[in-house]
Amino acid sequence: MHGCFWHQHKLVSCLDGRPPKSNTEYWVPKLLRNVERDKASADALRKQGWKVLTIWECETKSPDKLRQKLQNFLANG
Repeated sequence: MHGCFWHQHKLVSCLDGRPPKSNTEYWVPKLLRNVERDKASADALRKQGWKVLTIWECETKSPDKLRQKLQNFLANG
């Protein structure tokens, strides 16, 4: 489960994933580290044979779509 702001959701329609406009010297490197760490963590899990599904915070606002995403992942992995 990724928070859209903290993990920088890149979906255009996700307004929470937008980078901050103030104090960018602090926020941009911090948020980029989160994204890099997420990628490294998912890659490490895949190398160990795990299947990885990222659920974004904004996706929890539509339970039916989220349910379908989870069902598809569990059925097809």
